[in-house]
This record gives sequence, structure tokens and C-alpha cells, in this order.
Amino acid sequence: MDFEIKNYNSLDESLKVTWKSFEKESVNYCFQSYEWFENWVNNYRVNNNNFLLCICVVKYKSKVICIFPFEIEKKFNLKILKWAGDKHTDYCSPLIRKDFFFDKKTFINLYEKVLSIIKNIDVVYLTKQPECINEIKNPFIEFLKNFEDSQTYSISLPNKWEYYTNQILKREFYRQNLRKKKLLKRLGSLKFKIYENRDEKTSVLNELFKQKNIRLRSKKIEDILKSNDLEFYKEFEKEGVKDIKTHLSSLVLNNELIAIHWGVIYKKRFYYLLLSMQEGQLNKYSPGRLLISLLIRWSISKKLEVFDFTLGGESYKKSWSNKNSYLFNYVESKSLKGFNFFLLKKIKLFLKKIFKKITTKK
Repeated sequence: MDFEIKNYNSLDESLKVTWKSFEKESVNYCFQSYEWFENWVNNYRVNNNNFLLCICVVKYKSKVICIFPFEIEKKFNLKILKWAGDKHTDYCSPLIRKDFFFDKKTFINLYEKVLSIIKNIDVVYLTKQPECINEIKNPFIEFLKNFEDSQTYSISLPNKWEYYTNQILKREFYRQNLRKKKLLKRLGSLKFKIYENRDEKTSVLNELFKQKNIRLRSKKIEDILKSNDLEFYKEFEKEGVKDIKTHLSSLVLNNELIAIHWGVIYKKRFYYLLLSMQEGQLNKYSPGRLLISLLIRWSISKKLEVFDFTLGGESYKKSWSNKNSYLFNYVESKSLKGFNFFLLKKIKLFLKKIFKKITTKK
């Protein structure tokens, strides 16, 4: 096939128009929307010389058929081709036209052409890749040799909350939720609040980050949320953001925010992204669990199609879900210099796979 490929090393008006227009005709996650991507670039890549954007727009018969949002990271004296934003993104994948389907030969041909245009890379290292992009198979998984990484969970939402609680949730799990809700209500006024006012949102986001970092520190997790992370999320609350709708909510007990969630609604999908809980005596009541149930109920009431728990295969997510999927990693050496990095990553990914099989059997 005769593909036309254009590589962009920065965001400009021409790319913005093409990308935003193509979004309406593509399958993609919110992380590959132009608004998410632009915000990420402005917060994490401006004046950062360790990275170079490589956004490949692919056309066939004058129509855009896919966009590959790559970047090159300079690390260990190597040039590593990655999905852009992989650290701050739950799913890394291309945008693909809904009505275009790759076979293996066509995709491999395109992939090799893209790499020949980017040039001078030592390693390809693609992480957090979903096996499907919405309901369409991801060609990077289907046609390249990947390593299975982790599970993700989601709910294919029914039309009614009653159907969800009767047919999808396990009865004992649902009863536990009701008991904990009753116990919390005995402590005072319990409310589910959704925020719309911008000033209020800023205040609640500050509290969310404060609660989240207290919890991360208590678990001795070093990768805490920083000020530029907070600015990244606050940026979505500005008036110019249209395609992504944010959803900030909390569980309030006697005027105290005991659990807070920030998420996104995009293409009929609710993205569960940042949950925090107030540390202390209320932990035994699982306020985060109650807030999740209220978010799912709200999503059903708004006729959304999917409630996506995004990155992370934690067991609590499984309890709510009726669908699961996998994320994959891909590594390939493109130079003699990159071979050691490739070998090290390949061994690490292989050992992770073996360890997972052993622990699953137990």
C-alpha cells in the first residue's frame, strides 16, 4: 500500500486541526485525544531537551488512517522510541480510523516505513499497550511480538442500576457495601457531591492531592504527586477544553471530604483515574468503595457505555467489573548500541511473565 507519512516534532495549528478532526472518525482513548496530549506536552515537555516528539500522521488515498504519537527519549546515551506520555498515561496506543482494518503484511510494511522516516533510534520500547482500542484489535499487539504486562478491568454498563446490582455484582460484595453505607450514615450527614464551580474544583483538587500524597507516603511509595502534576489536572478545568469532560466528586461526611475522585468522560466512557481517601479511623468503612458505587450508578444514569478502571489490576477493581483485558510491552533493538538495553528489558519482561504464572498458580 502506498502510505503518505508526515512526522511532526512539535505541535502546530496544522497538526491540531488534523488531529481534532480525525478524533471524530477514529477509535482512541482519552489519553490520545488532542486536548489531553496538548495539555501533557505543555506541562511536561516544554524546554525538556531529553525528549523529542515524533508524531506520525499516516494517510492512505488522501485520508488520515492513523496517528502514532511517539517521542524519542535520550537516556543512557541511547535514543529510545516510546509512546509519548507513557509515564502520565494509563493506555498507550495509536489513533486508528474506525473503518480501516490492517492485515499483518500491511501493518508491518507501515511500521517499517514509519521507523525509516524517524531514523537514528537505538531501541523501540513501547509500554502500557492495550490489546484492543475500544473494541478494535490493536495492531501493535496483534502483529508484533509483545510481552503481557498487567490486567485492566472495566464494566460494560447496563441500562439500569438494578440490573447491575442483581446480575453483575456478587451478592455478598453488594451487601457489604450496603452495610458500610449504613454504618457511615450513623455517624452523621452523608452526601455524594459533584463539583461544577471552578473555584470549588480548585480547592477540592488541592485536597485530593493532599490526601493522595499522605496515603502514598504511608505506604512508602516515593513517586508522589508533584505541583506540576496538580497543574496538569487543573488545566482541564479551563473553558477551552471541550472534547474531554472532567468529573470531580466527593463523599462528604458532616462537611468533611472523606473520599474524592477526579475522572474523565470521553466518547461514552467513564475513566476512573484519581481516587483519594481521608486517612484515619474511617478507613474501616471503606469510603472509597462507597464513592466508586456512586460513580458507577451515576454513569449508568447518564447512559454511558463503559466504566473503565484504567491502569492497574488491583483485586478490588475485579469485584466491580464484568470485563477484563491486558496491557502489553514491546521491545526491539535497532542498533548495536541499543542491544544491551534490549536484552536487559527482554529478560526483565520474560522473568516478570514467569513470576506472574507462578503466583497465579498459587
